[in-house]
Amino acid sequence: AQTNEEFSDVLLDILRVVSGSNEEIVSTTKPKSNNNNVSSSGNGDNNSLIPKNSLVLAAAAIGSIAVLSHAGSYAQFFSSLQEMKANVEDPADFSAALNFWIFFAVAHPILQPILWISDVLHGSPGPMIGDLVPLTFLLGNVVAITAIAYVAEIRNAVNVAALFAFFAYVGAGLDGQAGLGDFNLALDDSYRGQIVKGCPAYEEVRQPSMNDFNLEKYQGLWYEQKFHDYTQFKEVYDTTLGIKLTDGGNGWIDDFAVKGPAPDSAPLSWDKSPVANGAHYFLFGRVDPNDPKGILREKGFGVEFPNYIVD
Repeated sequence: AQTNEEFSDVLLDILRVVSGSNEEIVSTTKPKSNNNNVSSSGNGDNNSLIPKNSLVLAAAAIGSIAVLSHAGSYAQFFSSLQEMKANVEDPADFSAALNFWIFFAVAHPILQPILWISDVLHGSPGPMIGDLVPLTFLLGNVVAITAIAYVAEIRNAVNVAALFAFFAYVGAGLDGQAGLGDFNLALDDSYRGQIVKGCPAYEEVRQPSMNDFNLEKYQGLWYEQKFHDYTQFKEVYDTTLGIKLTDGGNGWIDDFAVKGPAPDSAPLSWDKSPVANGAHYFLFGRVDPNDPKGILREKGFGVEFPNYIVD
């Protein structure tokens, strides 16, 4: 719990800086000592053909523009987090919810270079080595790894660019820009010009038909038509839920199946993916007798969350 709180505090400090907020947040993490004596192998400071810090400054400048273009969304997100933190009695609950968001916020941008490398791998020309890898792909990797390993300017620039690219991508998820409307990381949504705080209460969307809800009718195969949350990946498709009730009728097994990546996400390699033909994840559901009819609880990936059936 202490580690979760420390991690949450550090993230809030970063968000404060990105959003331009003046509000101070006390971090529980210990300050890191500055060590300016770290050596860099092959830095070429004396004889480098690349002016010192030129690539780093260029990457930082371009990255800053990209991140600051989402500053408004970061500010709104930071404000929502502050409101959320103030309204949660147990700090551990806030830390757990924030870290759940962090897990998916980090996973989404990490997936992008994986898909890109996969497409480059399967789209590279030339003879195959061991019937697995194109020769041009191997040579390209050798050149790239050598440049990063032995040229400090390139190595530092790549690190800076990767950091800014990460925050720019998360920012795009917060405001739905860059064609990432289905990559929704915002805690609050805009609907018809109005800011909607979080999710609506179940009572606000529940239909009268749910008074006679029959759990047995939930059993069967369901096809996902649309999603609007940050816990799912826009690169997957053909998502289905296979619901099978357990003995007694008060619980069920949910066979959550997806395929990915979608052909649009990785046009050259989608059919080579280990989950091209589908991957299955099993979740376990239960009915809480204290919940209104239509609220079903499922547990998976280490978290129990409610599923709301509106009609």
